[in-house]
Amino acid sequence: MERGVIFVRVSKRDQDYQRQIEDLRTIAKTKGVKIVKEISEKISGIKKNIERGGLLELLNLAKNRAIDIVLVQEVSRLGRSTVEVLKVLEELSNLGVNVYVQNFGIETMKKGKRNPVAQFMFTLLAEFARLERETLRERILSGIDEARRKGKKLGRPDGTQEDKAAFLKKYPLVTRNLRLGISIRKTSKICDVSINTVRKVNDYLTP
Repeated sequence: MERGVIFVRVSKRDQDYQRQIEDLRTIAKTKGVKIVKEISEKISGIKKNIERGGLLELLNLAKNRAIDIVLVQEVSRLGRSTVEVLKVLEELSNLGVNVYVQNFGIETMKKGKRNPVAQFMFTLLAEFARLERETLRERILSGIDEARRKGKKLGRPDGTQEDKAAFLKKYPLVTRNLRLGISIRKTSKICDVSINTVRKVNDYLTP
């Protein structure tokens, strides 16, 4: 029986990954895979591989020959950067670990050999995901610029500014790191929040 890992990721802290896990558990049972570990991450997929604790745990299991297959819902769960995704796939393939991607029903390896069709598809899918994010970002920025040209006020409506204490309560880890003297940029990376949010917290904490 193959030994497998279920690997799931969501990019926002308020998102839930339980549905991903349940679906992959069903697939593992169907394929006769014994799940030895379920790894979940709540972290942006644009982070580099070395910054992702869950991914590093997965790779360590592969290096220790503890697993034969990794089950993911879609290739973007491994990361959103094309380069970083391909690095993961290459390392797992070199270690003889198969990757099964649910939404396309494809695997990186067949009978211990690399599946060239899967490798090609993953390269395209990862690149399409990157282009989609870039297009969305450009549309958002374009919309903001257009609103400004028309004189529209951006941000919260007047009289709805969030209370200082309520805002700080939403970011306890950011507050703690800043009080420990950790820099704004490093706090942003550690807590996986935007640098502007960290700056706002810092402004509130500054007498």
